[in-house]
Amino acid sequence: MNASDIITGARYALTGIAAVATVENLLVLVVFACTSRLRMKYYGFLINLTLADLFYAVMAIAFTWGGSEILFSIFISGYFVGVWTILAEGINRYLAVSFVDTARYDVLVTRNRLVAVCVLIWVVSVAIHVLLAILPDSDFESNFDGVIKPVTVFVFWLITAVLYIVVFRKIKGYTTRLESSPSLETSCIEEQVSTRVRQTRRLLVTFTLILITSFICWMPLSVMNMVAHIHRDLEYQNAVFWLTGTVYCVAPMINPWIYWMLVPGFREGSRQMFCRCFNREVPAGDETVLETGM
Repeated sequence: MNASDIITGARYALTGIAAVATVENLLVLVVFACTSRLRMKYYGFLINLTLADLFYAVMAIAFTWGGSEILFSIFISGYFVGVWTILAEGINRYLAVSFVDTARYDVLVTRNRLVAVCVLIWVVSVAIHVLLAILPDSDFESNFDGVIKPVTVFVFWLITAVLYIVVFRKIKGYTTRLESSPSLETSCIEEQVSTRVRQTRRLLVTFTLILITSFICWMPLSVMNMVAHIHRDLEYQNAVFWLTGTVYCVAPMINPWIYWMLVPGFREGSRQMFCRCFNREVPAGDETVLETGM
């Protein structure tokens, strides 16, 4: 099999995977939009990640069959949006478990500020990539794609992983402290912290699985960019590029299934919308979080 055949097969495979990912993430957005208990700032970065996955999947199809340098730059910007969103959620969860008083977290992390952060992530990512695409070819652009970008992504992954570990340790400390307190003397603040810790742990587990999936699917593309920068005459370079791009697109296809398994209320909201089979009650712990709007 020659390089041309590999590229053709990869293009069709990428298109099929991206089409499935597009449908899945559109359905996720519909579920979030139509399920009242999911429309809250608590899921703000999860919704932004879904938008990034949808954007990447749609642009992957567009670039595959109508590629241009500008289109490729816009397409790859969705990759950075996903990386930064996963990191932003780690910071958000760290803040959530750092404040003993729930009200202080709500004052600091408002819905408008979360929206502003999401918009900033999109603007910066798209602007950087489009600007590099319209500028004349230079060594900086080559170094950016082959060294700066992959190294930045790896550093972000490392920071995110360390941050998630720190948050899990803080959650464990809170849980131990609350379990050692007499149940009859538990204060209102302790109950709020207990609920917040429980829900933060669940959402953090969701994003941890997303982080692992993203790392496995995105790492080959980053490694390929670095290898191609060092060995510019690499045989089958374009074929390997298309194969790693196809592997990357698996992540947006897997993430909706992670939401289905782990996000409280998502499965029930999906069933109510599309199946109308039954309407199960939300667990009491989830109701408390829904009322606080974390």
